[in-house]
Amino acid sequence: MKLLVITCSLLLTFGLASCSVSKRTSSLKNLDSLWTSATFAHHHVGLMLYDPALKQTIYAHNAERYFVPASNAKLFTFYAGLKTLGDSLEALRYLVRNDSLIFWGTGDPTLLNINVPSANTLDFLANRPEKLFYWPGNSIQKPFGSGWAWNDYQDYYQPEISDFPIYGNVIRFSATAKAEIRIVPNAFVLKKDTSRAVFHVRRDWLSNTFTATSGPLSATFEQHVPFQTSPALTAQLLSDTLSKQVTLLPVFTTSVYQSLASISADTLYKHMLQPSDNFVAEQILMLVCSKLEQPFQSKTAIDYVLKNHLVDLPDQPHWADGSGLSRYNLFTPRSIIRLLEKIYTEYPAERIFPLLAIGGQAGSIKNAYLSTDGKPFIYAKTGSLSGVYNLSGYLLTKSGKTLLFSFMNNNFNRPTSEIRRDMERILTQIREKY
Repeated sequence: MKLLVITCSLLLTFGLASCSVSKRTSSLKNLDSLWTSATFAHHHVGLMLYDPALKQTIYAHNAERYFVPASNAKLFTFYAGLKTLGDSLEALRYLVRNDSLIFWGTGDPTLLNINVPSANTLDFLANRPEKLFYWPGNSIQKPFGSGWAWNDYQDYYQPEISDFPIYGNVIRFSATAKAEIRIVPNAFVLKKDTSRAVFHVRRDWLSNTFTATSGPLSATFEQHVPFQTSPALTAQLLSDTLSKQVTLLPVFTTSVYQSLASISADTLYKHMLQPSDNFVAEQILMLVCSKLEQPFQSKTAIDYVLKNHLVDLPDQPHWADGSGLSRYNLFTPRSIIRLLEKIYTEYPAERIFPLLAIGGQAGSIKNAYLSTDGKPFIYAKTGSLSGVYNLSGYLLTKSGKTLLFSFMNNNFNRPTSEIRRDMERILTQIREKY
């Protein structure tokens, strides 16, 4: 028995490995029967529970196996931001030369973004007396992330990645009181299509041509459709919005600049983590590239964080994008636990927990994990794609312990609601009994 404990300690030190024989308490041993139940028997499922106070794995099932994380990847993007961006973000960088102001983007996604708005950039550019020149900078990032679904190009959750986002890189179509369509920004034109019965807006695959069907328009209609970005379009939209000329400057070089502050980093993290905003997640990696003085590319930010801040993960991840839209992403539950432990030990819980989705209170689990005493006990990040549902984060037990958990489900062919329901039941029982 002494040899087993020593072996477990070594494994925990070097890889958060499962020592399930010695670490499963009497209150958790019944979890083994779950994996042959009707809910979990026919798909790839993993669960790991870790006590950071004891530095012990208290339960593990398939913790060493790789899973598609979906938006659990945003936890890694969150950590990338925490380690590199500081407390506040850069809205843009600029240089004044004679009567001209040359500016370029940092990846900041807040300009005219209705979800995370910042007036700094707009007010700054509107009030400058100089002539305005926009330089697209050194971007080598493609509009889509690695492994994204191309045919989701017109869905609200997959805006293009860019160096200087504006309007969240989406167009908002909504109904007016006169049953007409409002278009924001209004630089785009909406064509009519009489061949469909249900009202809907569609965009052409390779152009910013938008078409509306002729069905009845609901008074509450609103649809967000990504537009195809380009430096020329950015300059045009800025000119239209500011009511002053913004000229595209294709070539420019400088190592000297000034910075304009944007919103606090935590405000951006909160919006990424609670409603799980894919666009914000991708742009955080662009902000990391800017901070590192590197050309914009997700891979640059990811490689930097893996090499400098995540070398101690027990299993090398395949980290493909910032949002988790890519099915190329592969992480193990025990690597996610290691990340959660690093966040928990390096930053105060009173800062981190309110930024996550909160059971019964906020974000993507607002209507789940309701406690009988009204106290939230799950602070976590969801992750869902077709056939994927994961939840990883922090669980507060009734006995006063804080546990780290990663509960991952891949390749199921059941309704996601059934998976969520049984996960909620299991994690609630752990809260009550451990």
